[in-house]
Amino acid sequence: MASAELSSILAALGRDATARVRRAIRPLGITAHQYLVLTQLADLGLTSQTALASALGLDPSNLATTISELVDRDLVDRCRDDADRRRYAVTLTAAGTKLLRKAHTAIAASESDLLTALDPGQQAQLHTLLRRIADGAELCPAAGDDACD
Repeated sequence: MASAELSSILAALGRDATARVRRAIRPLGITAHQYLVLTQLADLGLTSQTALASALGLDPSNLATTISELVDRDLVDRCRDDADRRRYAVTLTAAGTKLLRKAHTAIAASESDLLTALDPGQQAQLHTLLRRIADGAELCPAAGDDACD
């Protein structure tokens, strides 16, 4: 298979997978961006907005609006950071954790639908191979990183 063809297939699958995730979580009232923030908070626990922005590769000022939206919905708590009162610390609330579980379930169903052409063994093999590629490209810095599972 030509490299350009493989890149085209991967790009098309990426677009389709992203659209499926958006459709899967839309009924939950969150955006893909909000889902990523909630997922990262679940991994990090209580953290500063600056550290969260860094983990997501975002400018902290761009993250503030999303955090405010999530705080307004009681999915995230924001308070002054005890270590540095000039900064804010954020954490997932119980409601945020519950919504995130629902989002994971919805996304898993979406992924299952996408992968119906493969049997369970092939799906596991595909996951292993994609994980190896992502690790090699340093997209998933730590084994077990939920962003790549």
